[in-house]
Amino acid sequence: MNPSREDRLPELLGPWQLTRPRVAAELTVLGDRSRVWRVETGDGPYVAKLTFDEPAYVAPGLRIASVLDRAGVPTGAPVPAPDGSLYRPVVRHRGRPWTLALHTFVPGAPLEPSDGAAAGEAGELLGRVHRLLTTLPEVPRPAGHLLDHYRGEARRLGRRRGAALRKALKALSRTTFTEGVLYGDPAPEILRGPGPLALIDWGTPSRGPLLHDVVSWQLFLTAGATPEDAPAAERRFLAAYREHCPLAERETAARGLFLDLHRAIQDAWTPEPPEDAAR
Repeated sequence: MNPSREDRLPELLGPWQLTRPRVAAELTVLGDRSRVWRVETGDGPYVAKLTFDEPAYVAPGLRIASVLDRAGVPTGAPVPAPDGSLYRPVVRHRGRPWTLALHTFVPGAPLEPSDGAAAGEAGELLGRVHRLLTTLPEVPRPAGHLLDHYRGEARRLGRRRGAALRKALKALSRTTFTEGVLYGDPAPEILRGPGPLALIDWGTPSRGPLLHDVVSWQLFLTAGATPEDAPAAERRFLAAYREHCPLAERETAARGLFLDLHRAIQDAWTPEPPEDAAR
């Protein structure tokens, strides 16, 4: 499917047997990994997501979202087709298949980090998510380990550009961390609606140290905060998180190792300026 041909979407959604489906709006924020649309039907709204990757990498996130949704955390869970399938492979021209899924529409607006209650609410949400994915039976296994992915990126970047990333990963390897299923996205899609906070878009789950998600969310929530306000928000977040998923003090004390990792990732993936501009 050509991603610009959204007129084909109702046809591709055929396995779900929707009533009079039509594309109402495109919801894509960044189009390099997927495209997302709100679909109106005679039975109500849905969200369709076409991920530019094979089902083997997408399916675990769909199943994880289903498990959490059933446990009481709204996730925009995938809607099974009548035959029980959660996705449809969409064959690209001369390429690997992409993955199309239909999701529950979750009403709400993005959580505003500047809201005074946001840090505590987000900490409680992530703590519940990590605890549930650690304790619920038969939680699907993600497609990969996050730190293995970063090790591969360090190799791909080469000796010079990958040096800081390799150094950060080596420092992490000297400490043992509690591991589990990670949300993974450094910009969590948290929605405040009529019910509990929702955590949607489970397109990048992986396995790895839980502290990685904790630090990622703290950075996201304090990105626009002043240097005076950020530490208090971080403490509120961590206190709320630990009420539901009590990481040991020795782990949270290693927060700086993950800050180094995040900085190394950001630096490694920032395009280098042209040679003329650097002179």
